[in-house]
Amino acid sequence: MGWIRRYYYIWVVLAAVFTAAGATHIALAITYSELWPVWVALAQLIVAGGCARAAVRARP
Repeated sequence: MGWIRRYYYIWVVLAAVFTAAGATHIALAITYSELWPVWVALAQLIVAGGCARAAVRARP
């Protein structure tokens, strides 16, 4: 078993953190009508999706 399959709870926490950060950046983009937080949020949500996928694979 590799390191990805071992750390289920770490992947779950990372997915939650990156999802929350992405939501915060989307709120900033809406509030201040700027475009750069949208790209940051998109990148963070992609990372969150990867973490969620790793968590599903590591599920006990």
